[in-house]
Amino acid sequence: MKLYKLIIVLMYFSFNPSIALASWVQLSPEELVAQSKLSVVGEFIGTTRVATQESGKELIVGIIKIQKVLSGSIRDDFLLIAIRKADVPQISSTIRFKKGQKGLWLLTRYSADNKTLYSASHPQQFTQSTDKETIKHLINLVTKHKRHD
Repeated sequence: MKLYKLIIVLMYFSFNPSIALASWVQLSPEELVAQSKLSVVGEFIGTTRVATQESGKELIVGIIKIQKVLSGSIRDDFLLIAIRKADVPQISSTIRFKKGQKGLWLLTRYSADNKTLYSASHPQQFTQSTDKETIKHLINLVTKHKRHD
C-alpha cells in the first residue's frame, strides 16, 4: 500500500509543471568567503517591503541586526537582504529565514549599482550560531582573505 502511495506522489510531481524543486551547487568554504562582499555576525529580526529607486518595484527584504562586522564596510547597525520581489509568489528556491535566527552571514551585493542592499541567495551564506565549528572555520578564512586583499 505504501509503494502505491509513493508512486502516486511521484507521478503527481512528474506531471505537474508548476512544481519545481530547488537545488544549489555546494560551494567550498574558500569560494563562499571569496564571493562575499560583507561578512557579519548578526540576527535576522524580520522582513519589510521596500521599493527600488530604479524601477519602483517592491521587494520583500530581510532585516539583520549587526552584532559584529568581520569584513566589508557598513555604517549602520542594521542591513537589508533581498528575499524576493513582492509581486512574485514564493518558489522552492526562496530561502526562508526565521525571526531570531543568529549567526554568520556571508553576503553578496543584490546588484552592482545598489550599495545598500545585500543578498543571501545561497543557503551556505548563513551559518547558524549553534554551528560553532563551521563559524570558527569561516571566520578564520574571512580573516585570511582580508589580509590578502
